[in-house]
Amino acid sequence: MARPRRVQRLQQLILEVAAETLLKEIRDPRIGVVSITRVKLTPDLTQATLYWSALAEGAELRTTERGLEHALPLIQRRVAGALRTRIAPRLAFRHDSTLEQAQRLEGIFQRIRAETDPSVLPPDEAGLPDTDEEE
Repeated sequence: MARPRRVQRLQQLILEVAAETLLKEIRDPRIGVVSITRVKLTPDLTQATLYWSALAEGAELRTTERGLEHALPLIQRRVAGALRTRIAPRLAFRHDSTLEQAQRLEGIFQRIRAETDPSVLPPDEAGLPDTDEEE
């Protein structure tokens, strides 16, 4: 078992190397705007999950996921070269839906606020005149 501080340091290094590899070396058109949001490394340092998010939905999200899986061997090699460990962790990608969930919750909260106070909504949605328009 690795010390927690070491695990955190390695997670950060994996994130940086993976993100740099995606940005500078991967030219797969299936991969659009992708961010590695976090890395979760097992305490025994054998597996690392790279959480990612993208500006995509539905089928485009699945296409991005296939592109990332295709790029995984190169990212694995770059990470293995950057780490100073006897064994490099096996990498896996997992979609991070935190942003989508936060946006969905924000929409729910906004609707709840609008039910109690319609002035919270933008003028066009609240049925109020838009004060920015010229008369």
